[in-house]
Amino acid sequence: MIYIPVVALLLTTSTFSRADNSCESTCTPDGYPLPCGVWLKNETKSSTLGTYALNSGVAKLYCSFTSLPQPVQIQWMFRPSDSVNAQWREFPCAKKEEHKNCQKEEIIVESNCEVRMNSLKMSGTYKCAATIPNHHEQRYRAFSSEFAINVVGIEPVKVISSSLQRDKNGEISLEVCANPRPEVFWHTTDGIITPEKASSRFAVTSLSQRTTLKHRSDPLSTISYCYRTSLLIDKVHENDEFRLSIRGDLDIMHEELKLKVKSSMSAYGSYFVLLIVSIAFMF
Repeated sequence: MIYIPVVALLLTTSTFSRADNSCESTCTPDGYPLPCGVWLKNETKSSTLGTYALNSGVAKLYCSFTSLPQPVQIQWMFRPSDSVNAQWREFPCAKKEEHKNCQKEEIIVESNCEVRMNSLKMSGTYKCAATIPNHHEQRYRAFSSEFAINVVGIEPVKVISSSLQRDKNGEISLEVCANPRPEVFWHTTDGIITPEKASSRFAVTSLSQRTTLKHRSDPLSTISYCYRTSLLIDKVHENDEFRLSIRGDLDIMHEELKLKVKSSMSAYGSYFVLLIVSIAFMF
């Protein structure tokens, strides 16, 4: 059972790194009559790129390279803008088309990459890299310019935690992910309340950057484009409803939280049942 995937992996790796012998031309390292190497021929104009709307924006990237003695392999690379230490990594295009033109004087490979903006984390810098496999000298690799893309919008709200027991103090904590930083408005029976404001029964905490801890020995790291806010409630009422609006640069999103208020009796009932079970176990 283990042998088959390993063989498949080896075959995939071998196919990826194998040189394309479908068209070859003659060149010499000294450049006479034709030089060996890889050169950028054409690329997307940076002025055609910029800011895109979440879940609807589509960026169309393009690059082409000339090379000798063999065609290049083109990889599209991405570096997120949410970290100063982010590394370049290969990413899959939503739609990718490549064309090859074999000529005696030059071999041309064109690549079209379609990027669909389905996540705020697709904000960053893009470029394409071209190499001739099995040729390790610098002359056999080339890069396009770097294309900056920014994704703006609001992602669906997530409930981090909630404590809603009737006649008790309650709290609802939410994760709000948006770019740029959004404005949040809670709709309560006391009216609309914004972060760091309060009414007679409700208060809203500040909109703070969401953090996570991967390992207990590591420092806290931020979650890109995501924020945390909480609604604090003085004595939860059974008919309380929880709604909020989130306003960004392009739109405003209205959310109704489907959270149920628990009866105070349910808590006492659960405790009573637990007490009876404990006594029965003792006897």
